[in-house]
Amino acid sequence: MHDKALIMVVDDQEAIRLFLEATLGDEGFAVKTASSGRQALLLTESIIPDLVLLDIRLPDMSGLDVLASLRQRFPHLCVVVLTAFSESDSAVRAMKLGAYEYLGKPINLERLLTVVKRGVASTESARERFRLQRNDDLFAGQDGIVPSAAPAMRRIYETIHKVAPGRGTTVLIEGESGVGKDVIANAIHANSDRCDSPFLEINCASLPETLLESELFGHEKGAFTDAVRQKQGLLELAHTGTVFLDEIGEMSLPIQVKLLRILEKMKFRRVGGVEDIEVDVRVIAATNRTLTRLVAENSFREDLFYRLKVIYLRVPPLRTRPEDIPLLAEHFLAEFNQAFGKNIRTLGADALTSLQQYHWPGNIRELRNVLERSVLLEDGETLTRDMLHLEDHDSVPPDLAARVADVLANPLPADGIELTELIEGVEAALVRKAVQSARGNQSQAARLLGLNRDKLRYRLKQYGIKPG
Repeated sequence: MHDKALIMVVDDQEAIRLFLEATLGDEGFAVKTASSGRQALLLTESIIPDLVLLDIRLPDMSGLDVLASLRQRFPHLCVVVLTAFSESDSAVRAMKLGAYEYLGKPINLERLLTVVKRGVASTESARERFRLQRNDDLFAGQDGIVPSAAPAMRRIYETIHKVAPGRGTTVLIEGESGVGKDVIANAIHANSDRCDSPFLEINCASLPETLLESELFGHEKGAFTDAVRQKQGLLELAHTGTVFLDEIGEMSLPIQVKLLRILEKMKFRRVGGVEDIEVDVRVIAATNRTLTRLVAENSFREDLFYRLKVIYLRVPPLRTRPEDIPLLAEHFLAEFNQAFGKNIRTLGADALTSLQQYHWPGNIRELRNVLERSVLLEDGETLTRDMLHLEDHDSVPPDLAARVADVLANPLPADGIELTELIEGVEAALVRKAVQSARGNQSQAARLLGLNRDKLRYRLKQYGIKPG
């Protein structure tokens, strides 16, 4: 995919093609040229430009026919037609066929650049709406699924769509607390042919070992002191459906052995039981810990790890995808407006900037809580920065500080560390801290970090940090 916006110039006059290629190139655009209608249509087989400058008069076919063909094949494509001032009828017909704009010849350079830049922006917007709509279509009507503008999340959505139909395929989801691992597990179940059967979940960190074992596998009457009657476990109750094991990294080794047997044979015994029970369940597991490290520490079985990791999804933290914050905030705003009978229509620019600069140690769950509290406590039509009551966010995220301290204080684990991710996390936090301390003054923030302004701006863009 090209980094620069790509303009295709279609004109039979070589002088005009060369002039437009040089002019647009100087403005930072990539340019391809075609001297005929057929060449232009052939060229779009291998490239899809962001904008087409199309002359109405071509030697082999009408520019209007080229326009109609392009619009039919690429409805989001922006086409600007070039006409002589005497061809007003052709210009009107072109607009009816879906042209974005028309320009008269001889070309007014200032107007040309204005129209091209506006047209390219409209194409980018249309493509983004298409991508978001595609996410909507994949998970229409499912609770918790919000369209994402972040490439990493879009890839996860695509993977969910592909793997959901696999009846017995296990899925392992890793990610920090609050990123929405349970929402993803629900989406996999809802898009599978098990969707009419139960989806049952259990948090492996919330129960002691003996109780977790009973909850998962059930028990026979008299199996232990309080077992006054037979009890079906989660695995039986979820037969033909899905079991979601949250925080599986906290599961004890003895229970891991039993879970491995279930995944391999789909058989188990209740606590105190002597007969095998056969089930048909799909297992989705999630953890906020790094299982490879637990395997290296011998606190998680390697064979179980690989049995769970048939499909692996790593959900990125919210602080690494600030482009998703406006979408999520709008979703939660609508949710809590309805819940509390409020009519808060928008987030002010200062509020949105604060949300995108905050480090979100609690991820999406924390963002949801902030919007719930703000909508409940505030009135009016716009939420401002002061109404969000965010914690002071000019410091290094506490989870990141703990990770750095752990790495520096202890021997490196056998499976190593993700050095690039750790360094980028520290760097992003320090850039935010400098921007906050400098109250948005980029020159001062750069001095605080010992950088020049260009290097600071590069990092602001790299980490999605808004300098205001």
